[in-house]
Amino acid sequence: MASCSSTTCLVLITNLGVHLTGARLFLRQLTASDAQQLLAGCGDFYFVNGYPSAFVMRMLCLVVSYSPSLATSATGPWLVLRHSDNAVVGAMSCAAVDHISTVAVGYEIAPGCEGQGYATEALKLLVGYLFADRDVWRICAYAAADHVASRRVMEKAGMRWQRDQVEILDGRQVTVAHYAIDRRAD
Repeated sequence: MASCSSTTCLVLITNLGVHLTGARLFLRQLTASDAQQLLAGCGDFYFVNGYPSAFVMRMLCLVVSYSPSLATSATGPWLVLRHSDNAVVGAMSCAAVDHISTVAVGYEIAPGCEGQGYATEALKLLVGYLFADRDVWRICAYAAADHVASRRVMEKAGMRWQRDQVEILDGRQVTVAHYAIDRRAD
């Protein structure tokens, strides 16, 4: 058990993976067993109404298709769950960009749970956890430039706008806002 220094969270490392605990939410590292239970509609937690998205369904299927020992890494993927009812209200992912010194994060919250601060709380937990790894120096994320709510989430989590860039996403041209946060030198 350890504490994250840049945010108020508790990190629990158990035989079920890593759990990051915040005030209203906890992030649970997705395991093959979790994915199987969610796909079967059984287990200790469940999806809120109107969720999961197609992206999360693909993520669950991918995790199940890999060996349990290879299904997750220290960077996730993660389920975002509410303390009050163990409901899955979102998901998060991470990927190393430059070796491990830069990590890109992605997040989504169930449509019925948006606007309640869940994305901000979850992103702050994940940033604190990732920066506890001495090899991680930068965390980045991006959103469509016109997605004001997502941009605000990144800003509230301490990320700063880096640039806007036109990219091809899903076959169409989109202006993407890139954000990042650097670990402070100790």
